[in-house]
Formats: sequence, C-alpha cells, structure tokens
Amino acid sequence: MAASAGASMTPLARKLAAKPAALILSRGFCGGRRGLGPTPGVVHAASTHYDAVVVGLGAFGSSTLYHLAKSGLKVLGIERHSPIGHGLGSSHGASRIIRLAYFEGLQYGPLLKRSLQLFLDLQDDVAARGGAAAAERLFTRTGMLDVGSVFERSLESARVHNLQHEVLTGAELNKRFPAYRVPEHWKALLQPDGGVLAPERIVQAHVRLAQELGADVAVGEAVTDWQVEGDGSPGAGVTLRLAPAAGGGGAERVVAASSVVMTPGPWISQLVPELADLCVPERQVVGWFDIEPSARQHYAPERFPVFVIEESAGGAAYYGFPEHGDLPGFKIGLYRHLRQELRSPAAVDSVRRSADAADEAALRAGAAAYFPAAGSGRLLHSSACYFTHTPDGHFLVDRHPRHPQVILCSACSGHGFKMSSGIGQLMARMVLDGPGRDACGGAGGRAAGGGGGWSELLPFRFDAEGRPGHKEALAHFLR
Repeated sequence: MAASAGASMTPLARKLAAKPAALILSRGFCGGRRGLGPTPGVVHAASTHYDAVVVGLGAFGSSTLYHLAKSGLKVLGIERHSPIGHGLGSSHGASRIIRLAYFEGLQYGPLLKRSLQLFLDLQDDVAARGGAAAAERLFTRTGMLDVGSVFERSLESARVHNLQHEVLTGAELNKRFPAYRVPEHWKALLQPDGGVLAPERIVQAHVRLAQELGADVAVGEAVTDWQVEGDGSPGAGVTLRLAPAAGGGGAERVVAASSVVMTPGPWISQLVPELADLCVPERQVVGWFDIEPSARQHYAPERFPVFVIEESAGGAAYYGFPEHGDLPGFKIGLYRHLRQELRSPAAVDSVRRSADAADEAALRAGAAAYFPAAGSGRLLHSSACYFTHTPDGHFLVDRHPRHPQVILCSACSGHGFKMSSGIGQLMARMVLDGPGRDACGGAGGRAAGGGGGWSELLPFRFDAEGRPGHKEALAHFLR
C-alpha cells in the first residue's frame, strides 16, 4: 500500500514527504539587500523552477507567499506594480476594518477568528525583529459597531460564534460615543474585538518576512501567458512567461512551478478569461473629511469604534474609521459606492483615481447624516481602489476546474482584506496538500502552519447549483 500511495503523489508531495519543512532564516535577499528593507525589489534569481509561484502580491498573495516560504518551499512571488504596498490595486488606503461579528454570513466566523490571530502574530513577529518597522502597528483595537438594518444579522453571528458583544440603542450609542448621531430608536451591536488594520504595512511585512525565509520576489514584471505542461494532468508543471511591466526595463523570461496561486486582484480575468463575468471589478472611493476642532477628540481611536451603518436592508451602507495614522480627518466609504463596473482590461487599467463632485457627494451624504462634526468639513483626501465583485457577494477561492495545480483566489467583493491573513495560510495548505487532497489534509497531505486542512475555504468554492453565475463560468472552463 505504501508503494501505491507514493506512486500517486505529486512531485511536490514527494518532496515534502522526503524533506521536512523547516524555517530557513538565513536566505532572505532582495535585489542584493539582506534583511527587512523598506521595499522589496526585483530579484534576478538564477533559478527558473519553483515549488510554487504566487501571481500578485497584494493582500492575499503576500500572505500566501509568506506561509509558503514559512513551510520551506522554494517559492517566487510576482508583482506587476511597484513598490510592494502600492496604491494601484485593492490593498491600500491606510486603513481597513476587521470585525468578528459578521452580518454577511455565518460561514465567515472561523476564518475571521483565524485571521485576527494571524494578524496579531504577524505584528508580534515584526516587533520581535526590531528596527524601524517594529514601531509600526499593524492592528489598532477600537471596537466595532454594526448599526441599523445590519444589527440583527450581526447579533446572530455574535451569538453563534460565541463572541463578546453588547446591544445598544441609538440613544445609548450617541451618548457613549459623542461623534455619532444615529436615530435613537435604532439598535447597534458593539463588538470589542474590531478595529483598524494597516493594509500597506501588512502587505509589506508579509513580503519582507517571506524574503527572510528564502522567497524570491519579482517586482515590475507581469505574467503575459501561462500554460500547464505536457498532457495538462494534475501532476504536470505550470510554465509562466514574464515580461517587464509597462515602463520597466529588462527582458522576457520563463519560469516553471509545480503549483501556481493566482491572486492578481482586479486583473484576475486578464489571466483567467473564464472568470470575466464572475469576478467583475468596480471602482470604489473613500474620503477623509475635516473635523470641527471642538469635536476632534471624539474621533480618536480610543473613543470611536469603526462602524458599518446600513439605513435599510439593501440600502446605502456606510463604513468608516476614527482619525488614525498619518492621514488626518474622518474616513468614510459607501459600500459599492457608485457601482461603476469595469468590464474591460482598458477600463481596469485606466480607472480614474481622483474623486469628482459625484464621489464627494455620495460620501458626504453619509458623513452629514451621522457625523455632524465632520459632515460639513472640507474633503481633505480621497483614495480610489477596486472591489472585485461576485454575483452573490461572497469570495471565490478554489482550484482551477481543469488544472487543479492552479489555485484561483478572488476573495474581495469589498470585504476581503480582513481575512487575507487566514486565506493566505489556508491556500498555502492547499498547495502543500497538492491536487486531489481533501480539505482535511487526507490521503497523506500535510498542512502549512500546523494543524488541520483548509475546510474553512469550502464555502467559497465553485458551486454550479448553489451560487449565481457559477454554472455559466464553469461552462466556459469546460469548453
């Protein structure tokens, strides 16, 4: 039986079985620099073959790269734009919300708990290494308020997942947190474990630490083509053709890998055209409004929980933050903003990144309605990013339907960053298990980071019968 099991193992699985995964702390490098530099750069590595290649080093790719490197694999991360932590994708804007009571669905609960712990672990890891990066907080605990029509669903999530929480009326909320002015008869859920993540710093930390663990990183290179070698079977390798990104120098090159993880954010349908109608990028804008000086203390992180306020079911849903970090002002966003879909590569690459009058008006409406000390203030800053929206608003994380050695990830729909640390760890486990392994690490699969498989990702797989748009997308894959 042992011989039979060995014969069915992929090359990557055989390697893992023969060589225990160990932390390799002395191989980190980046363009000739050792250690945790401020920005990872292009690596001109002699190697052309890797155990795994990660395409796109935003929230999910950077986390996956880190966990793959931590497992001891030979791994390459490719990022089209420069620098790491850039402002051209979906992983910037100085702050992101993390919350554990989740009105979007009970299936997210275990993943949220995992992700918060991993962010805390990452923060401790960065701090332990010292240097300038050690002073940068990756997570600031403020508490989280779910207000209005999202209250009941958030309360259910808190109860099902045994989360500490408190129920407030609108009147109680306004008294406790004076920056807020919500209708007194509304209800709100206060969950103390919510807070603010620093997205650029988290992405950079994941990549820096991956490099210290031996990962190669290529910045300013784009994948122009990829294909599975030979007969395309699950055990076949994958070849990727790379070229300098727009405006970059250098030459084209080819790398190969046993597995590939596709995490290119809004560019995923450019690399996997079958997803064009399933993963649709949208332009999203947030703004920072000036606060009246007399009320500014009420917007400090220790006095202002992050929030989601939904006026009516399916209506306008605002989210926002205390005054935090390097950017002054009260930050607010409107979920799905003006619903500006970007259905062509040209539209994605040429998206307008500054706010116009319509953008400002949409954001100011929420600020004026619920935060009077900021609603009349000047718009100090704005930032545009992407949501990659799916028809049901839930993530897509699964193996390629025809090539299971390729893992596809579009875990956005406007609420993904907070779970990027956990999803990255679990996708690394998918790579280590290899094609054909089950989500519990069965059939001899091993798990990155210890314990369990990747069953928390099962709700987000392709589902032709249960998820809108999936039947049509799968038909495209099978043509």
